[in-house]
Amino acid sequence: MVKFYEKKNLGIPVTIITLLAYFIGYSLTRSLSTTLLVAVLFAGAVFSLEFDDRVKNAVKHSYIFATLFYLLYLAFDVLEYLTSMFSGGNLPSINSFKDVFFGLGIIPRALTAICTYGMIFVNIAVVVMYGIFLIMSILNKDVNMSFVKKILGEAPAKPKNQALLAQAPAAPVNQQPAQQSAPAPQAPAVNQQPAQQPAQQAPAVNQQPAQQSAPAPQAPPVQEAKGTCPGCGTVNASDAKFCGSCGYKLM
Repeated sequence: MVKFYEKKNLGIPVTIITLLAYFIGYSLTRSLSTTLLVAVLFAGAVFSLEFDDRVKNAVKHSYIFATLFYLLYLAFDVLEYLTSMFSGGNLPSINSFKDVFFGLGIIPRALTAICTYGMIFVNIAVVVMYGIFLIMSILNKDVNMSFVKKILGEAPAKPKNQALLAQAPAAPVNQQPAQQSAPAPQAPAVNQQPAQQPAQQAPAVNQQPAQQSAPAPQAPPVQEAKGTCPGCGTVNASDAKFCGSCGYKLM
């Protein structure tokens, strides 16, 4: 059996609890002393027990706006005290808008007018704002204001260096190595020269033996005159038996 405090929203419909949260916030703007204890107990129950996120969000918005409006009422109380100081403890009565410009004391009249009409505008703003909250709660629409999250510290933090990174220009560091890394196709040219030179020199080497192997034409033998000495070459008489110069035997 599920216990009462473990039920979702204590078994109460979400719309009723959100309406109650906004009514408590409105009561805080009217009478802080009589509603403060009830507001604290209600918020403690909502955030400690199993309550829906919509209810928690309603409590946050209701209490934040109640605090802001209460600070405005406190500011007008301070102005009222200052007005009583300038007027010697007697506040000038302002029953109509005409009393602002006619009467005794310019500064007391101005401060009294600010307090009087400022309180009227703040009261109207309180009624309008909480009236909007109650209508949206009846329509089952969630109230979500960003500045409330900022006040409570629930807004996501923005990176500090994001603006600096967006303004920094992108340096083309990687482009130059990409262009210089392309190798020049020079290696094939080195290998082609040795292959071409033997091809050009080979026919010249093979042609020279072909030209040298052809036999040279020999001159016809010279017939020596009869009586010529083979030793010294002296021409003797055709019938001489010995060379008349060297004595070589001819026959």
